[in-house]
Amino acid sequence: MSKTSDVHDSLNVTHNQRHDVQASYQARRSRSLALIERMLRSYLRPYLPLLGLSIVANVIVAATTGALPWFIQMAIDEVFNGKNETMLLLIPVGVIAVSIIKSLATYASNVIMNFVGQGSTANLQRDLFARLMRGDLAYVSTQHSGAYISIFMNDATRLRDTVSGTIIAFARHLLTIVALIAFMFTINWHLALIYTIIVVPMGLVSMRRLGKVTRSASRQGLEETSELSTFIVESLTGLRIVKAYGQEDQQISRARATIDRVLDYTMRALRARAAASPAIEGLAGFAVGAIIYVGGYQSMQGNLTAGEFMGFITALLAVYQPLRSVANIQTILQEGVSAGTRVFSILDQKDAILDTPNAKPLKIENGEISFDQVSFQYAGRDIPALNDVSIHVPAGKTVALVGQSGSGKSTLLNLVLRFFDVSGGQIQIDGQDIRSVDLNSLRRATALVTQDPFLFDDTIANNISYGKQDFSQADIEQAAKQAAAHEFIVDMPEGYQTRVGESGLRLSGGQKQRIAIARAMLKDAPILLLDEATSALDTASEQKVQTALTQLMKGRTSLVIAHRLSTIMHADEIFVMREGQVVEHGTHTQLLDKRGVYADLYERQFDNGNG
Repeated sequence: MSKTSDVHDSLNVTHNQRHDVQASYQARRSRSLALIERMLRSYLRPYLPLLGLSIVANVIVAATTGALPWFIQMAIDEVFNGKNETMLLLIPVGVIAVSIIKSLATYASNVIMNFVGQGSTANLQRDLFARLMRGDLAYVSTQHSGAYISIFMNDATRLRDTVSGTIIAFARHLLTIVALIAFMFTINWHLALIYTIIVVPMGLVSMRRLGKVTRSASRQGLEETSELSTFIVESLTGLRIVKAYGQEDQQISRARATIDRVLDYTMRALRARAAASPAIEGLAGFAVGAIIYVGGYQSMQGNLTAGEFMGFITALLAVYQPLRSVANIQTILQEGVSAGTRVFSILDQKDAILDTPNAKPLKIENGEISFDQVSFQYAGRDIPALNDVSIHVPAGKTVALVGQSGSGKSTLLNLVLRFFDVSGGQIQIDGQDIRSVDLNSLRRATALVTQDPFLFDDTIANNISYGKQDFSQADIEQAAKQAAAHEFIVDMPEGYQTRVGESGLRLSGGQKQRIAIARAMLKDAPILLLDEATSALDTASEQKVQTALTQLMKGRTSLVIAHRLSTIMHADEIFVMREGQVVEHGTHTQLLDKRGVYADLYERQFDNGNG
């Protein structure tokens, strides 16, 4: 009884495994078809007229390819055996004409296929870049920038190859195969049947197996390529740290290991693709051997002429190249499916930060900001970043936020700009819930300067006027003067036209900060958000910039985060934060008199000479 039960269980396991394999295959097939359908619907639809021309050209290519074996048959039967002088002239002329027509049609088809492939990929990359630019920070920050670069360049290119090599080229090859096999059947259906029975079914089976290998290897290869891109970006960005800690050899070793893995997966996919043609060729060898035997036997019986046999063999040899291309299509398609899965996962990501259907532009009357019992928790974290925070920033006043790192100060600024949305409570500007107003109008009303200023690899002038094109050179220079940046800018070889390098690499930290402050000054927004805006400045520059900031903040609503308490001593009100909550608030003098958290921070800073 036990043995019978074991056998029964074993049979059930085998059945379940077969069912899982079949389900997996069906799922892969569905994803492949879905990818093709989506590419056709979203990215090939604008090129439908060109695709129609390509199909016409491919029909011509298929027809002319199918005509050549017929000319061979006629040449042998009518010229070599029949001694027909008329055909001796007509057949060469016909071959030349058909070859010219085929060449022109092939050229037109190739140009159209490449244009459609490149154009659809360019449109896909535009959509992908726009999606990343408009995407939520919470989602975009889940992956390293190197991974996005890899997807943008490598995966999109794989999709282009899929479009050009499968969706578009498939029509030409399939039409050619149909035309040649149809010609083979018109000559001798016995021989044609032998070829189709041996090559087609067995070829499909081998292609399915190779496709599985290709898909798995391509997916893993793309993932490792993303890891490599991430590693390269990090290594170049942190090159000074790498050298300072003497870790060059370790970085090189890690890069080699990742490159070796990429090579391994790439070679797996290439071996599978390379095996497609030999598999078809090997099967074709069996078919040719059988055809020669059967054809020779029929010839001996007087049922097949030499011309018919040569025409059939010519068609058989001509069908090899398109059949091999069709065989490779399965492997190329699987590579495209792996790439498409990664690309479309980004395009399909839903944003959490959106304008409401009836969103109206933010109307700034005074610029009053109100945090009403605001709570917020980052995804994947157990502890809230903010818990029931209520802060009132009167119009035209300066309110400062102080506290240890991680207390929630920067999160508040991010919430004002709706980089994230509150988990509880609400934020209002002039009585308007910021979730109910147009995002663009909200961000136009604010100017942000962070503790880690970012500059684009562009000129100093363009970095100061970033986002606006209607500022004059005089406006730019005035903003730079207010930010104590004009003097060092004019001392540079190209002045305001000096390129700052990647992330402002050619400038010092203080110079970058002053340009970022000049950018905020030029924007002249009614609400200022300053996240430790003077943290990277030396004492002399800080005094200049602080004077400019004080002048700038007059009449504007300013929310300031500061580590150096000396920079916010004259704020209208100071809120002290700890572990996501407001623990104290008041003026500088009032907080010192309380002898609480703020007084403790103040004493420690000035005792250490940081004031």
